Amino acid sequence: MVIKTSESVEDLLAASQIYQFLSTCLLEPTKEALEMLRNEEYMAEVKSCILISGNDKMLEPFDLFQKGLEDTSVENLEWSYRATFGASTVAMDCPPYEMYYSGSQIWQQTQDLADISGTYKAYGIEMEEDSTTTRWDHVAVELEFLHFLTYKLAYAIENHSEEEQESCISGKKKFLYAHIGRWIKAFSTSVVKKTPEEFYRQAATLASLFIHIEMVKLSVDAEEIDEYMGNEPDYLQRLEGKSASACDSCMDEEKYD
Repeated sequence: MVIKTSESVEDLLAASQIYQFLSTCLLEPTKEALEMLRNEEYMAEVKSCILISGNDKMLEPFDLFQKGLEDTSVENLEWSYRATFGASTVAMDCPPYEMYYSGSQIWQQTQDLADISGTYKAYGIEMEEDSTTTRWDHVAVELEFLHFLTYKLAYAIENHSEEEQESCISGKKKFLYAHIGRWIKAFSTSVVKKTPEEFYRQAATLASLFIHIEMVKLSVDAEEIDEYMGNEPDYLQRLEGKSASACDSCMDEEKYD
């Protein structure tokens, strides 16, 4: 049986653009990205997409986000990104990676990472091997994947591909349920508490609001983590010799990237 969606192609294309906008905001900042976000035509289009999607709750933080853009620079954003999320090491009070929110058991970490990478690969997506700023479980990468999947769904509907529609809808629901829908609220709360930059405060707020709006549309009820408690993933504890359960034989047998 084909899974149906009540969303129109226009709704899906608007949602896809919002996902891409949010992903751009939460990636490590660049001069090119900031120039795009300051482009009046582009931002008007994003706001139009928010209105098409009927997401009135997003309008106030979106306006605050735009005001924050007026008083910042790429240098400020780079400093704030590092201050909020960490630089050479991940900020333990505000990590941008799903694995830090998934609990402390090594088997769960491994299973979740394998599920994320397997999901991406199932839709033909491969991470760049030389990427130094992103991982499969980075919030911006997960948002970019939902941009891709939502756009792919719109294309499938427009071209009457029922099999592709079913694949995209089921994949999107699963990803919201098992991954980003579980930790986006805790991530947003952590960013709002910590970041010195209004840009990131409102970007994180918008991301959480939009993911929850999407889950309501698709009747997805994820088991959410309300607030990040600062738990370091078990595999990092092992590597740093912090885990009480770490042992030489375990470290010899397990490989970490």
